[in-house]
Amino acid sequence: MSASAVEHCPWCGSPITHAKFLKVQAAIREDERKKLAEIERAEKAKIAQQLELLKKSFDEQRRKDLADARRIYEKDRQNALLKKEAEFAREREAMQKRIAEMSRRVKKAGGEIGEGAELDLYEELRGAFPDDNLVRVKGKPGVLLLDVRYKGKSAGKIIIDSTPRAAWQHAFVTKLRQAQTEIAADHAVLSTPVFPAGKRELVIESGVIVVAPARVRPMIEVLRKALIAMHVAKLSDAERADKLGRLFRFITSPSFKRKLGEASDLASEALEIDVQEKRAHDTVWKKRGTVLTRIRHILRDIDTDVSAIIEAKDESDEPPAPVPLRAAAYRVTSK
Repeated sequence: MSASAVEHCPWCGSPITHAKFLKVQAAIREDERKKLAEIERAEKAKIAQQLELLKKSFDEQRRKDLADARRIYEKDRQNALLKKEAEFAREREAMQKRIAEMSRRVKKAGGEIGEGAELDLYEELRGAFPDDNLVRVKGKPGVLLLDVRYKGKSAGKIIIDSTPRAAWQHAFVTKLRQAQTEIAADHAVLSTPVFPAGKRELVIESGVIVVAPARVRPMIEVLRKALIAMHVAKLSDAERADKLGRLFRFITSPSFKRKLGEASDLASEALEIDVQEKRAHDTVWKKRGTVLTRIRHILRDIDTDVSAIIEAKDESDEPPAPVPLRAAAYRVTSK
């Protein structure tokens, strides 16, 4: 086509030469190219802004997830340690109570002193006979009164003098006998580590049962069973006196003394078993403390490893790779 050929303007439709038409067409293409380039720049800026927002959101969520994971892990770790330490504390407290009780009962006799001179008789009898009423007699240090109870009623009374003594005097018996009369007790027991010349462990003096401290509890058991039996049988005073005489004769018999000694020896053996158990528990506590310390160290190492794993940057932590412009624009705008 010649340059003088007539064309129509694509903008206004008026007739123009072919050369002019070519210029107008080139101007239109340049204008479209500039508009397209501007659109592409705007799209890139928008995508970059959205990618930055996504990255910030990802980083913020990652920090939040890390904090939550660390908080949950620390809570579980602390709960596990607290549970173990609470169990250990309960067991230790229970054993310490047993040790304290054993310390009051363990005897350290020597020379001619009777067995169990240092026993805490009040605690011993109160623990052995919880249903009875055991009180300290006012104005008489070291003197106890045991009111033996049967089905809520008094079956008889036993007065016990446990005052520590270093040498024997018959006045001990006289004073206790007088106190027995004043209180109207059925039996009087003198717990003493010292005895009249030629006597030991058990003897009856003027109606008072003189017995070594380590033998007091089994003696009280025998007396209270006799009181309950007489109470249930509803014996008369004369019958009670007769039974009491027979009981005293039995108490002073070689057979009773032998059996009482055997019972006390077994009690001492039981105490020794308790001492050995306490030593074994000391070893267990020491080992448990070492194990708990190792557990703490291991958990601390685990915490460090978990933190390193969670906080480490790897390929999954990097922002997403760039994508073609049209595809990226489609994904963003289509949400």
